[in-house]
Amino acid sequence: MDSGLFERTFPFWESLTEDQKKETERNTMENICKKKTHLHFGGGECAGVQIVGEGRVRFFITSPGGGDITLFRLVDGDVSILSAACMLNGMDIELDMEMETDCVIYTIPKKTYRRLYDECAAVKDYTMEMISEKFSDIMWLLNQFVFSNVASRIAGALLEHRGLAQADELNLTHETIAKDAGTAREVVTRILKQFQTDGLVKLTRGKVTVLDAKRLAKI
Repeated sequence: MDSGLFERTFPFWESLTEDQKKETERNTMENICKKKTHLHFGGGECAGVQIVGEGRVRFFITSPGGGDITLFRLVDGDVSILSAACMLNGMDIELDMEMETDCVIYTIPKKTYRRLYDECAAVKDYTMEMISEKFSDIMWLLNQFVFSNVASRIAGALLEHRGLAQADELNLTHETIAKDAGTAREVVTRILKQFQTDGLVKLTRGKVTVLDAKRLAKI
C-alpha cells in the first residue's frame, strides 16, 4: 500500500498518535475491483471508510422496480464516508456502488475507524463534515429532479462526464445518461437528437461529442 495515502487523504492524519496511525495502516485492506463490480451497503452492515486509490466509482440508489439513479461519483483519492455512516447511531443508508473502471479500493474497517472517531476530535469533525457535505450534494440532486426539467439534467450529466474525461468526445451510452439524469432511456434518446439538431452535440454509436459546452450549461 502507498505509504503516503493516508497523509494525502485525511486532513486529521497528523493529529493521530503513532499507535493510531500504525493500527490504521495495519488493518486497512486493499481490494482490486474489476470494471462493473457491484457492491451494496446498508441494512445495518458497514463496509467501513473506503478510499478510491485508483479508478472511478459510481454511487446510486435502486428503486423497487429495478431502475437506479446516480447520486455521485468518486475518483482517485476520494473518500466514501457514507459506506461507514451506519456506525453512527440511528443512521442507516442503503447505497449501491459500481466500478466504472478497474479500481483499487482501500477499506478501513468499521471497528478501526470507530475507535479513531471516538478517540480523536479531529476525526469526528472530519467525519461529520464529510457526511454533511454528501447529504448536501444529495439534497441538491433531489432539488434538480423535482424542480429542473429533464433536458437540463441531461445537459448537466454530459458536462459532468466531459469534466471527468477532460475531453469533448465521450464514450457514453444513452442508458448511462438516463441513470445520471433520473429518466428513461427513450427520453434521453429523444432529447439528445434535439441537442444534435441544435448543434450542441454530435451523436455516433456509443459516443456523444460535446460541440458547445457553453450553450449546454445554459439549458
